[in-house]
Amino acid sequence: MRRLPIHALVIPLLAALLVGFNLLAPFDTRVYDQLMRLHQREAPPEIVLVHIDGEAERRYPDFIDRRPLAVARLVDRLNQVKPRVIGAYLAFDPRDPRDREGLGVLREALARHGNTVGKAFVGDTAHQSAEEAFRAAEKVGFRTLGLQLIATGDDNVIRGSFHAAPLAGALRPSFAVALLQQAGDLVPEERRAALQAAFDSPTVAEDAYVFAFLGGGGTVRRVSAADVLDGEVHPDVWRDRLVIIGQSEQDTEINLTTAVSGWAEHGLTVDEYEAQATAALLTGHVFRVLAPSTDAAIVGGVLLLFALALNHLRQRRAAVFAVGFLVLVGVAYLVAYRMLLWLPPVALAIALPVQVFVEVIHRYVRSASMLAAEIAVLRREATAPPATRRGFDFDEALAAVRQAVASIRRQREYVHRLIDVQPAAIIVIDGQQRLRLGNAQAVAWRTDPEAPMGTLRDWLAAVDLRLPADAGQYVGAGSARLLAQCGEREVVVAFEPLPGGREPDQHDTLVCVTELTGLMADQRERQAAIDFLSHDLRAPAHALVELCEGVLADPTLTPSTQQVLRSAERLSRRMVQMATTYLDFVRSASPEAFTRAEPVLLADVVLEAVETSTPEASAKHVRLELALDDQEAGWVIGDAALLRRAVENLLSNAVKVTPPGGHVDVRVERRREALAIVVRDGGPGIAPSRRSQLFQRFGPLARTPKSSTRSVGLGLAMVMSVVARHRGTVFVDNPPEGGAEFRIELPLEREASVA
Repeated sequence: MRRLPIHALVIPLLAALLVGFNLLAPFDTRVYDQLMRLHQREAPPEIVLVHIDGEAERRYPDFIDRRPLAVARLVDRLNQVKPRVIGAYLAFDPRDPRDREGLGVLREALARHGNTVGKAFVGDTAHQSAEEAFRAAEKVGFRTLGLQLIATGDDNVIRGSFHAAPLAGALRPSFAVALLQQAGDLVPEERRAALQAAFDSPTVAEDAYVFAFLGGGGTVRRVSAADVLDGEVHPDVWRDRLVIIGQSEQDTEINLTTAVSGWAEHGLTVDEYEAQATAALLTGHVFRVLAPSTDAAIVGGVLLLFALALNHLRQRRAAVFAVGFLVLVGVAYLVAYRMLLWLPPVALAIALPVQVFVEVIHRYVRSASMLAAEIAVLRREATAPPATRRGFDFDEALAAVRQAVASIRRQREYVHRLIDVQPAAIIVIDGQQRLRLGNAQAVAWRTDPEAPMGTLRDWLAAVDLRLPADAGQYVGAGSARLLAQCGEREVVVAFEPLPGGREPDQHDTLVCVTELTGLMADQRERQAAIDFLSHDLRAPAHALVELCEGVLADPTLTPSTQQVLRSAERLSRRMVQMATTYLDFVRSASPEAFTRAEPVLLADVVLEAVETSTPEASAKHVRLELALDDQEAGWVIGDAALLRRAVENLLSNAVKVTPPGGHVDVRVERRREALAIVVRDGGPGIAPSRRSQLFQRFGPLARTPKSSTRSVGLGLAMVMSVVARHRGTVFVDNPPEGGAEFRIELPLEREASVA
C-alpha cells in the first residue's frame, strides 16, 4: 500500500470541522427543504380542524366579539358527537365584561365534556406577562393546557417544535403533546412511550425537534364552524377524533413559513401548524437529528475511508470505485432520510468530488514526475528524442514514451529471435511452475505435437525428459546443472533464476536443455584414449622401477652402476607421477567427473588427504598439523575423490616449499554460508606479481629455480578446475606469520550446486 498523501487527511479534517461547527447548516437546511417537498403525504384521519371561517362569522356574529362564548358553543355541539379530545385556542381579555361573561358559559361547557385541552399563547402582550397569561388560562377550566411552541430557524423558516418549555415553576407540554397525552389508546403504544420519555427528560423536551410536514395550507381536514353548529357534518367524522378548534380569520392574518409551504400566501396558519405537529408526533414522522460532533465524525470517517480506498486502488479500479462510492453514499443518504434520520449532506456532496478531483491531480503530478525522471533516463540512453522545450511537456513525454516502447518492442523481438535460433531447448517457468516462454527447439522437441505445455511437468512429459522426482525444487532456487536423458538424447539441464518475476516474492526460472549426445560420445572416446595412454605410460615406468629396485639389490654392483640405476628409478617414478597428475587434471575438467556428485563431509575429505600425504611429509621431516572442530563440520555437494585429490595437491606443494623441520597447518572452518579448507605452509611465500599466473597450466611453481623438486605444473591448475566445478573459490595470501596460505571456500549443501 502506498503512503497516504497529505490531502487525503486534510480534506476529511476540514469537512469534519465545517460540520462540527455548523458552518454549512444554511446549505443543509435548503437541501432538507427540497427533500421535504418530495416527502409530502396525506393527513391522518384522526385529526380534524374546526375552522372559524368567514361563513361562520357571518352566520354567528358573536364569534367575532365574544370568543369564549363561540368556543363554548362549539364544545357543547362537539360533545354530542363524542370526539376523543377537543383542543381549542382561547383569546380573551379578562378586563372585558363580555369576555368575563363568555368565560362563565365556557367553564360550564368544559365541565360537561371533560377531555379538553386549551392552548395558551405565552408570547409578550401589552397587558400581561407570559406567566399571568398562563395563570389566567388555567382558570378557564380546560382539563390541561398546552403551550404554543414554534421552532424557527435562523432563516425564519419553521421546521420543528419543542416537546415542552418551563413556565410558572414547572415543565409545560406543547399543545400537540398535551393533545396526544389526553388521546389515550388512540396513540400507538410505542409513540406514547416515546412522548413520555421526551417529556420526562427536560434536556430532550426543551430541545427543538424536526418533523416532517404534511404539506402546505389545506392539507389537514378542515370543517367550517358554521357546519358544526348547524349539524351538517356526519357524526362519524368526529367520533374518536382529535378535534382542534382554530382561530378566527381575523386572528390568522400572519401565515407561518415552513419547509414545504413557502412564503406569505402559501404559508400555514397557526392552527394548521399545530395540526401538522400533532400529526407528526402521532404517526412518528419525527426526524432523528444527531449531535454536530457525531455528524462530524461520520463525515470525516466516510471521507477518510474513501481516501484510503482510492489510494490503494489502481487507476481504472479507482475510477469505478469512486463512481460506485458516490452512488452508494447518495443512496445511503436517501435511505437514512426515508428512515427519518437526518444527516447533513452538503459536506460530503462537496468533499467527495473534491477528493476525487484532488486525487486525480495528485496522481497526474506524481505520474508526470515519475515520467519526467524516466524520460531523462531514456534520453541519456538515447532511446528517446531530445527535449525541445524547457520543463515538462506532456505531449513531448508521450512521444518519448512511444519511441521507448517501440525500442523495447524491437529489443524484445530481437531477443526472441535470438532465443529461437539457439540449438538448445529454452523455457521460462514462473514461481508456480507455469510455462511463460519457450523457444522453437522447446516446441520442436515434443514427441507428441498435441501434448499440452502449460506447466513444467507438462513440458517434461511432452519432450520425454527424465529428471528426478524432486526437480521442481530447482524452480526459483539457485543455479543447478543436471545430467539427464531426453528420449535418446544425452542432455545437460541448467536451472538459472531470473530476477523480476510476476510476483514480488517469486522469481522466474530459465531452464536450458543442451544436447550432449555427440559431445559425450567424443568425450568418452577421448577419455578412453587418455586412459589408454596413461596406462601405456605408467605400465612401462612401473616395470622399470621394479627392475631398477631388483637390480639395485645386487651387492656386487659398482657405485657408478648403482648411481645410473637410481637415476633411472627416479626418472621412472617421475614419469608415473606426471601421468597420474595429467590424468587427474583431465578428469577434473570432464563433465563425467560430476556424475557421482553427492553430499560429502568435508572434514573426512581433508582427513583422508592428510593421511595420504603424511609419508611424503615424513620423508622430508615436515609435520602436517591438522585442526578439526566438530562445530565446523559441514557437508558440500560434489565428488569426494576429486576434492581429496585437490587437497592432496595443495599439501604436496606445501610440503615441497617447507624446509625440513617445519610444519604445514591444515584446518577446516566455517565462513558465513561456506566451508573453507585452509592450508598454510612454511615456505617463503608467493610474490604478488606471480599470483595471477599461479593457477595456470605449467605455472610459476613448476618453473621456480629455487625449488629442489620439479613439478609438472598441473597441480594448482587441477585444484582451480575442481574448485570451480564445485562453485567454489580459491584464495591465496601471505600471512604475517610467514609462508603462503591457500584457502578453498565451498558452498554448504543447501547452497551448493555442481556446474
